[in-house]
Amino acid sequence: MKSFSKTLQHSITNHNSETRLFCAILYQAIDDASYKGIDKKYLRYKQEAIEWLTNMSEDFCVICNLANYNPEYVKDQVKRMALHGSVKFTQKQLDILFDASNTKRTIINLIP
Repeated sequence: MKSFSKTLQHSITNHNSETRLFCAILYQAIDDASYKGIDKKYLRYKQEAIEWLTNMSEDFCVICNLANYNPEYVKDQVKRMALHGSVKFTQKQLDILFDASNTKRTIINLIP
C-alpha cells in the first residue's frame, strides 16, 4: 500500500508551499507509523503517529484539510496500510514498547 505514500510525496513537490508543508506533515506521520526498527524512542513515535492518523482529532482533520485531503480518506488509507502490513507492530516491537511484562497486544488494539 505504498501508493498513498507515493501520492503524498508527489503532492509535496506539485503544490504551493503551504500545501506542501501539510502534505509533508502527513507523510512524516505515515513514515513514523511505518517504522520497522526496535528503538523504543521511535516505537513511541510510531504509536503516537498511528493514534494521530486514526483517531480523527481536530488537529489531524485541520492538517488533512490544509493538505487538500479528506481526513476520512487518509484514515482509511492508513487502515488499509495496516491490513497490508505496512503499518504494523511486530511482536518484538510490542515486547519492547510494553516492556514484555504487560499482556501482549496486537495491532487491532492500536488501530480503532
